[in-house]
Order: sequence, then C-alpha cells, then structure tokens
Amino acid sequence: MPNKSDHLTTALLEGIKQVELSILLDVTMLCDKHDLTYYLIGGTLLGAIRHEGFIPWDDDIDIAMPRKDFEAFQQIAKYELPESLFLHYGTTDPEYYLPIIKIKKNGTIFEEQSASPNVKHQGVFIDIFPLDNAKKNTGFLFHTKGWVLKQLRSFLFLKMNEKTTIHKVAPWKKAVLRMTKSLPSSTLFDILTNLMQSDHDESTPFYVNYGSQYGYKKQTMPKTIYNPTATAKFEGYTFWIPAETRQWLERIYGDNYMELPPIEKRITHKPKRIQLKEEIIS
Repeated sequence: MPNKSDHLTTALLEGIKQVELSILLDVTMLCDKHDLTYYLIGGTLLGAIRHEGFIPWDDDIDIAMPRKDFEAFQQIAKYELPESLFLHYGTTDPEYYLPIIKIKKNGTIFEEQSASPNVKHQGVFIDIFPLDNAKKNTGFLFHTKGWVLKQLRSFLFLKMNEKTTIHKVAPWKKAVLRMTKSLPSSTLFDILTNLMQSDHDESTPFYVNYGSQYGYKKQTMPKTIYNPTATAKFEGYTFWIPAETRQWLERIYGDNYMELPPIEKRITHKPKRIQLKEEIIS
C-alpha cells in the first residue's frame, strides 16, 4: 500500500486513468450521439499530441464545450448519462462551488487537497469547462468582467469553506462574507454562472474559459483556433480537438510544449483519499 508521501504508485495511477478514460468515452459518446461539440483541452490535449494518450504522470482529463453545448449536455445527461456516473454541478448540488461540470464515477473516491468537506460526491472524475462568447480579448469592460468573476469565484469558495478559510482572508473579504451571510450559496453560484454567459452573441470572435486555472486572459482565444474541429488519438481512441492545436498549446504551455518538463515538475494532484473499488488509500 502506498504511504502518504507516495500516494500514486504506477498501478494506482493506471487504475485512476482507466476509470477516467471510461468516463470520457461515455461522455463523448453522448456528445456525438446528439451532435454536441467538445474538445480535448489542457493536459489531456497535450497528452494526445505528445504521447497519444495520458501524460505519464498526469491523473486527470479535461474537455471543453461551447456554452450552448455545455447547457444542452446537462439536460441530456439527466436522462441518458449512465447510472454509474454523476453530473456534479451547482444544479445537482447546492454546496458545489465550481463553474465547471465534473462527471464522477459512483462508488469511487478521489478527494482533492482543495476539496470542500461540504461537497457531497468525491468520486474519480473528468472536468468539462464551458467556453463563453467574448467580443474582445482586451479593454476595460473585458478585464472588469474577468476581475469580477474571479472575485465571485473566490467568495463562493470562501463561503463554502468559511470555517476553515476565514482566518486566512483579508479583512475586506471577511466584511463582505459577513454582509452576504444570509445569501444562499446557490444564489451566488447563479450570479457567477449567469455573468459568465452574459454575452449570448454566437457571432463574437472569441471564446473565453472562465473556469480555467490558467486565468481568463490566457484562456481567451479566437474561435478560429477551435473551429472547425480536428481529431487526435488518445489511448487508442479518436476524439475531437481544436483545429489549431499548435496555437492552443503554445498559448498555454509555451513554444516548447513538446519537450518533457524536468522531473521535479512531473507531479499529480496528490489527492487526500482514493478509492477505486473497495480499498481506500489515505
């Protein structure tokens, strides 16, 4: 059994990958059935191009969907997602605080270090990010919206984890938390997600991923980078990817994205608890 300093042995990491790959196959099969657009992104896209599969030390899968497909997927998933999977989002869990969907495997545990103890489902998952319309990638209104969304995400997380995080936040944030104490977290989630998708004009030239850890500036790209879609192999299966994959990867990872990082940077998410079947590792 791995110890706390070595959570992910090779066998365990491979087990996680197989669960995630099975989730990805179920999700993308549903997308293809209903003509919903998705793209491999992040480390999953990098893995597909550089390794034709998972980055060897990676332990997650990321895809993105244009907002209209992201919303349509939720409605379809209510009736057609396999019973073995759970769609985790603010619409299915009032204590959820991320503006992205996680599709989780029932009967498993992958508890992240940053996970809120209030979140009711901690299963092995893949991430689905919404791509929202943006008229510009510069300017006062663009950056103001990005800043406001960043603060809303921060406040929602703090509100969900107030008991464990309140001592770490700035005085002005504590004051805001006190003023909004009576405001349900679900209301704040609705404000956040409604603002993210406030630009409904499909003809806008940019997509922006407000849910990304890389920040809205880096994740605002011309729609021509995404469309029309291309394909790539990932673990022996064919999936949709952005049309201009090289430009996408260079923007996120730099010009040398095909080079392996130094060993000290080849890290996993180091979850607190893992359960793939019966045994729990913590």
